[in-house]
Amino acid sequence: MSSTRLVSKRSYNDLTIAEITSEAEISVGAFYSRFQNKEALFNKLRECLGQETQNRINTALAIDWSEISLHELLLYVVTNNVELYEKYRGVLMAIYLNTRVFQAHRDDELIAYNLKIVSQIETLLLMKRDELHHRQPRVAIRTAVACMASMLRDAIVFNDRSLYPKPQDTATVIRQVTRIMHQFLAAEAP
Repeated sequence: MSSTRLVSKRSYNDLTIAEITSEAEISVGAFYSRFQNKEALFNKLRECLGQETQNRINTALAIDWSEISLHELLLYVVTNNVELYEKYRGVLMAIYLNTRVFQAHRDDELIAYNLKIVSQIETLLLMKRDELHHRQPRVAIRTAVACMASMLRDAIVFNDRSLYPKPQDTATVIRQVTRIMHQFLAAEAP
């Protein structure tokens, strides 16, 4: 979807219908024949993000991880998340910005979606329970996933250089986030 490519470069909120139609090489009329407005396109992009995320999780859950280490599994999880964050950068930026602007407004659908995804990642990582050394592995996993999401949001979606002062390539971000998660999850609890 060409709009996905476009919003991977810029915030969805900043795009105009003219820019979207130009990128898609369609007329404004063709846009409006498919979408009522820009919000309808945004909802479609959110749906695509959700479906692709679910497809990737289903694929991961179908893999036999018995011969794979926790580190390799985390590398797989982080890499998939980085790919999604890069592909849907503008959509995620709009979601994050709207969440911040409308703190009082609870998006129960988004909250339920996030809980479902985190629960599925938890299920995946619990397959490596023997390598998790925390007394409360579920709490540790959810903390690690929250940290990953925060780091990827800042590094990829918002390109925050205050936390990542040197230009970081994707491979470096993946390695560092995986390393942090692995050290946290595999560390002996005090």
